[in-house]
Amino acid sequence: MSSTKRTPARRHPLTISPRVARALSVLSMGALWGWFLLKFSLGDAPDSRTFLAGSLALIGVGTGMLLFASQYLNQAYARGAELDERELTERNRAYRYTLFYLFAVLALSYLRTEALASPGVLSNFIVVLFFTTVVFTPAVLAWWDRGEPDGE
Repeated sequence: MSSTKRTPARRHPLTISPRVARALSVLSMGALWGWFLLKFSLGDAPDSRTFLAGSLALIGVGTGMLLFASQYLNQAYARGAELDERELTERNRAYRYTLFYLFAVLALSYLRTEALASPGVLSNFIVVLFFTTVVFTPAVLAWWDRGEPDGE
Protein backbone atom coordinates (compact mmCIF):
# COMPACT_ATOMS: atom_id res chain seq x y z
CA MET A 1 0.00 0.00 0.00
CA SER A 2 1.56 3.28 -1.05
CA SER A 3 1.05 6.46 0.83
CA THR A 4 0.17 9.57 -1.13
CA LYS A 5 0.43 11.92 1.82
CA ARG A 6 2.23 15.15 1.07
CA THR A 7 4.51 16.52 3.68
CA PRO A 8 3.49 19.83 5.21
CA ALA A 9 4.87 22.97 3.61
CA ARG A 10 8.62 22.95 3.92
CA ARG A 11 10.19 25.55 6.12
CA HIS A 12 13.48 26.91 4.97
CA PRO A 13 16.08 27.96 7.50
CA LEU A 14 16.99 30.87 5.24
CA THR A 15 14.83 32.12 2.39
CA ILE A 16 16.79 34.33 0.01
CA SER A 17 15.97 35.86 -3.32
CA PRO A 18 17.25 34.21 -6.50
CA ARG A 19 19.46 37.25 -7.17
CA VAL A 20 21.15 36.98 -3.75
CA ALA A 21 21.55 33.21 -4.17
CA ARG A 22 23.21 33.71 -7.56
CA ALA A 23 25.59 36.28 -6.10
CA LEU A 24 26.41 33.94 -3.20
CA SER A 25 27.10 31.06 -5.58
CA VAL A 26 29.45 33.12 -7.74
CA LEU A 27 31.18 34.56 -4.69
CA SER A 28 31.54 31.17 -3.00
CA MET A 29 32.87 29.26 -5.99
CA GLY A 30 35.03 32.14 -7.18
CA ALA A 31 36.56 32.71 -3.75
CA LEU A 32 37.28 29.00 -3.23
CA TRP A 33 38.98 28.56 -6.60
CA GLY A 34 40.76 31.91 -6.11
CA TRP A 35 42.07 30.69 -2.75
CA PHE A 36 43.30 27.46 -4.32
CA LEU A 37 45.06 29.22 -7.21
CA LEU A 38 46.51 31.99 -5.02
CA LYS A 39 48.13 29.39 -2.77
CA PHE A 40 50.41 28.42 -5.68
CA SER A 41 52.00 31.86 -5.59
CA LEU A 42 52.43 32.20 -1.83
CA GLY A 43 55.84 30.66 -1.15
CA ASP A 44 57.63 33.35 0.84
CA ALA A 45 54.89 35.81 0.05
CA PRO A 46 54.28 38.87 2.19
CA ASP A 47 51.67 38.65 4.90
CA SER A 48 49.17 40.62 2.81
CA ARG A 49 48.97 37.87 0.17
CA THR A 50 48.70 35.20 2.85
CA PHE A 51 45.93 37.22 4.50
CA LEU A 52 44.15 37.53 1.12
CA ALA A 53 44.35 33.76 0.58
CA GLY A 54 42.92 33.06 4.01
CA SER A 55 40.20 35.66 3.50
CA LEU A 56 39.20 34.08 0.19
CA ALA A 57 38.91 30.68 1.87
CA LEU A 58 36.72 32.10 4.65
CA ILE A 59 34.56 34.06 2.20
CA GLY A 60 34.13 30.99 -0.01
CA VAL A 61 33.14 28.69 2.82
CA GLY A 62 31.01 31.34 4.56
CA THR A 63 28.99 32.27 1.49
CA GLY A 64 28.68 28.58 0.64
CA MET A 65 27.20 27.97 4.09
CA LEU A 66 24.64 30.72 3.51
CA LEU A 67 23.65 29.02 0.27
CA PHE A 68 23.59 25.66 2.10
CA ALA A 69 21.02 27.09 4.52
CA SER A 70 18.72 28.39 1.79
CA GLN A 71 15.64 26.98 0.13
CA TYR A 72 17.82 25.81 -2.78
CA LEU A 73 19.65 23.34 -0.58
CA ASN A 74 16.32 21.92 0.52
CA GLN A 75 15.32 21.39 -3.09
CA ALA A 76 18.74 20.06 -4.06
CA TYR A 77 18.97 17.44 -1.33
CA ALA A 78 15.38 16.72 -0.23
CA ARG A 79 13.91 13.25 -0.57
CA GLY A 80 12.06 12.74 -3.84
CA ALA A 81 8.72 12.34 -2.07
CA GLU A 82 9.08 15.84 -0.60
CA LEU A 83 9.25 17.52 -4.02
CA ASP A 84 6.61 18.11 -6.62
CA GLU A 85 7.16 16.93 -10.19
CA ARG A 86 8.56 20.26 -11.43
CA GLU A 87 11.01 20.56 -8.52
CA LEU A 88 12.12 16.97 -8.99
CA THR A 89 12.73 17.49 -12.71
CA GLU A 90 14.72 20.67 -12.04
CA ARG A 91 16.74 18.96 -9.34
CA ASN A 92 17.60 15.98 -11.52
CA ARG A 93 18.67 18.32 -14.31
CA ALA A 94 20.81 20.28 -11.83
CA TYR A 95 22.40 17.00 -10.68
CA ARG A 96 23.44 16.29 -14.27
CA TYR A 97 25.07 19.72 -14.53
CA THR A 98 26.84 19.09 -11.22
CA LEU A 99 28.20 15.78 -12.51
CA PHE A 100 29.41 17.47 -15.70
CA TYR A 101 31.16 20.09 -13.57
CA LEU A 102 32.74 17.45 -11.34
CA PHE A 103 33.97 15.34 -14.25
CA ALA A 104 35.29 18.40 -16.12
CA VAL A 105 37.30 19.54 -13.09
CA LEU A 106 38.62 16.04 -12.51
CA ALA A 107 39.57 15.67 -16.17
CA LEU A 108 41.38 19.02 -16.17
CA SER A 109 43.17 18.14 -12.95
CA TYR A 110 44.24 14.83 -14.46
CA LEU A 111 45.95 16.79 -17.22
CA ARG A 112 47.90 18.71 -14.56
CA THR A 113 48.76 15.80 -12.25
CA GLU A 114 52.26 17.13 -11.62
CA ALA A 115 50.72 20.22 -10.01
CA LEU A 116 48.68 18.02 -7.67
CA ALA A 117 51.62 15.78 -6.75
CA SER A 118 52.24 17.55 -3.43
CA PRO A 119 50.09 16.22 -0.56
CA GLY A 120 49.30 19.77 0.58
CA VAL A 121 48.13 20.84 -2.87
CA LEU A 122 46.08 17.67 -3.28
CA SER A 123 44.47 18.24 0.10
CA ASN A 124 43.54 21.82 -0.84
CA PHE A 125 42.23 20.64 -4.21
CA ILE A 126 39.97 18.06 -2.56
CA VAL A 127 38.60 20.67 -0.12
CA VAL A 128 37.83 23.10 -2.95
CA LEU A 129 36.34 20.39 -5.14
CA PHE A 130 34.16 19.14 -2.28
CA PHE A 131 32.78 22.57 -1.32
CA THR A 132 32.25 23.74 -4.89
CA THR A 133 30.52 20.49 -5.84
CA VAL A 134 28.16 20.74 -2.88
CA VAL A 135 27.42 24.39 -3.73
CA PHE A 136 27.02 23.69 -7.45
CA THR A 137 23.57 22.02 -7.40
CA PRO A 138 21.89 24.72 -5.28
CA ALA A 139 23.69 27.33 -7.40
CA VAL A 140 22.28 25.88 -10.62
CA LEU A 141 18.80 25.84 -9.09
CA ALA A 142 19.22 29.48 -8.03
CA TRP A 143 20.30 30.49 -11.54
CA TRP A 144 17.22 28.81 -13.02
CA ASP A 145 14.84 30.37 -10.47
CA ARG A 146 13.09 33.36 -12.01
CA GLY A 147 11.53 34.35 -8.69
CA GLU A 148 7.96 33.71 -9.83
CA PRO A 149 5.44 32.89 -7.13
CA ASP A 150 4.21 29.31 -6.92
CA GLY A 151 0.62 30.34 -7.60
CA GLU A 152 -0.33 30.68 -3.94
